[in-house]
Amino acid sequence: MDLKQPALPISFPLTSLDQLTDDSVFQSFHFPFQQCSVPLALQGGKKERKSKLLVCHDMKGGYQDDRFVQGDGNYNAYSLWHWQCIDVFVYFSHSLVTIPPPCWINAGHKHGVQVLGTFITEWDQGAQTCKLLLESKDSARMYASRLAKVAREFGFDGWLLNIENTVPVEQIDTLVVFVSELTKVMHDLVPGSLVIWYDAVTVDGELKWQDMLTEKNKRFFDACDGIFINYTWKVDYAAKSAKVAGDRASDVYMGVDVFGRNTFGGGGFQSNVALKVALEAGVSAALFGPGWVYEKNIGPTFEDAQIRFWASIHNAWPVSHRYPVTLPFFSDFSQGFGKALYVDGVQVSDSPWSNISCQALQPLLLGALDPEFEVTVRSVDRVYSGGSSLRFLGKLKASDVRITKLYDPHLVLANPTLSIDFSVAFSSLASSRWILTVLRCRSCPRKTQSFTSFLSCKALEEFA
Repeated sequence: MDLKQPALPISFPLTSLDQLTDDSVFQSFHFPFQQCSVPLALQGGKKERKSKLLVCHDMKGGYQDDRFVQGDGNYNAYSLWHWQCIDVFVYFSHSLVTIPPPCWINAGHKHGVQVLGTFITEWDQGAQTCKLLLESKDSARMYASRLAKVAREFGFDGWLLNIENTVPVEQIDTLVVFVSELTKVMHDLVPGSLVIWYDAVTVDGELKWQDMLTEKNKRFFDACDGIFINYTWKVDYAAKSAKVAGDRASDVYMGVDVFGRNTFGGGGFQSNVALKVALEAGVSAALFGPGWVYEKNIGPTFEDAQIRFWASIHNAWPVSHRYPVTLPFFSDFSQGFGKALYVDGVQVSDSPWSNISCQALQPLLLGALDPEFEVTVRSVDRVYSGGSSLRFLGKLKASDVRITKLYDPHLVLANPTLSIDFSVAFSSLASSRWILTVLRCRSCPRKTQSFTSFLSCKALEEFA
């Protein structure tokens, strides 16, 4: 297709170094649509935890339904809405330069999550690409600056570097220059950005995965912001990596393949086994391929499988973010897809839709589901706005109390008056009443207050 001609806006990768240098991507008709429209949310509410969780998206080679910048009609398209534990999201494909579709950048940024693209070279073709890339130190610096420009112009936060082919040992110094230059220029153009190296090629030029931080890959680690360790590590490798990293232990991301391909812990719903080991060792973790629940049709529905999977992750990994961090705050709980479209409680379209950019700030909803009283966000028959609602499903006795923590705000209130509006729809007229409670915490020295909000349900008799 002629990228300069008007067409349905789409996202796409770059497949050659020529495309990286000729500015054609910026001259494309699609470019203005591909740019992120949501700045990275304030990080003031971030939890005090050094270990980080990176999630590497690997969905059928990338650029599936998410490539349609303005969304499409596939209600069953893959999505992710459990952002509260995630620090870094990598959009991954096997194309040379993977530019994240703006929907993922928008959704990640809304939740305070950094979003990275991927630069990857593989096998024989990758070796040929590296030959050009590393022809000289000047060429390495030039390509590094081009990658940094792409990240800045599209609005994402850095790169995962995956050099997965042999490199002549005489070009290793130039490869280190490429890594360090990209890191430096990214930091200059996008403050706070990240460049992360993947554990594959060694300082000897061999394609030899180390499965931990060693002297064979540490030189690359020292030149950037972190290393993504290959996922076939053993139980003591996390602690050994932490020792080698020293005060940068949290910049080591132990890889966990959710598909379970020789990964420590087995992957799948046992991915939390590896996460616990990483956390105990003081390093970070990288979940590769969480779309496993979607690609493998884990039932009974994708939503059910997604909720179950992330409940297992929450069981092992602490929440990373506190939000909201600014007022006014609004959420319609939209996950970015729906069987129909609603506005202010009125159905305005009966067509299914999907657009991850339309995700609202998602509630925490931590831990395993209560089999007697389920609290989830669902695409259900009655929706107030968007395509989904917060659903409380179960039976309560007159003496029952259920408390669900929806958000963990990090707000300072200069004015003690706080106004909250919410909408509730009942599927039956059972004697129950919903009360939104705001609990104020300790005052700060400036005589302002922070708060945490809860939604509690008690029997009507309690309030009669």
